[in-house]
Amino acid sequence: MNKIVDILQGFGLSSNAAKTYLTLLKSNPATGYEISSSSGIPRSAIYPILNRLLNMGLINSVGDSPKKYIPLAPSSLIEHFNHLHTDRIDNLQSMLENMETDEEAFDFWHLHGHKNIIAKCREVISNASERLFLSAWRREINLLSSELKAAEDRGVEITIFTFCKLEQTFGEIVSYLLDETILRDIWRPKLILVADHQYTIMGSAQESDNSRAIWTQNPAINEIGTNHIVLDITLAGQRLGFDPNPIVQRILKNPELNLDKLID
Repeated sequence: MNKIVDILQGFGLSSNAAKTYLTLLKSNPATGYEISSSSGIPRSAIYPILNRLLNMGLINSVGDSPKKYIPLAPSSLIEHFNHLHTDRIDNLQSMLENMETDEEAFDFWHLHGHKNIIAKCREVISNASERLFLSAWRREINLLSSELKAAEDRGVEITIFTFCKLEQTFGEIVSYLLDETILRDIWRPKLILVADHQYTIMGSAQESDNSRAIWTQNPAINEIGTNHIVLDITLAGQRLGFDPNPIVQRILKNPELNLDKLID
């Protein structure tokens, strides 16, 4: 129940309002007194909460002496929130599009916390149209697997470098096939994601609220991220005994570049 309360708070309900709605779901119709007794919310507080829920359209009242309350069915609640937030997002998008802003001010964004980093990666992968380059460990790749599969299905060219043995395959994978649990005792995981040579996410992949990464459209950072993945694949080719050039040439903007010739 606590998890549902947390989620409902994310939709604008107070903790007590969420508890009131859930209490009504379990037993309805119910009077304010009965709801107060079942939920543990003081009687002095329950009626303002019920009035707010009535105004939000999440409950309804029947009768008068005594007045009883019934909740919106769970399926209708989901639909209600869906329409409400869709309308708000549409309105917000319309108003923001009409504002005059400096686009260059938004080309560098700090991401805080592992969950937020993964969420932004999912967004970037979902919006990719041509090519994705990813350097990550098994846990993060598994967390992004649905978006990677969808990107591959719509024709996005995917190249992944990882030190870890993976459970799934997407596009072209270069891997050392190492045990991730052993790696985590030695190194701290990092993540680099480059989409369409336009968007880059780069930073820590530690499963912590203290993890930090950046999202950027800055061309210089995009090139740094891409070159970092190219270097890892090139070194892997030398160590694992395969020719990295075909993979590297697909990644670089200049497909005519041959690393062997440059090194010679």
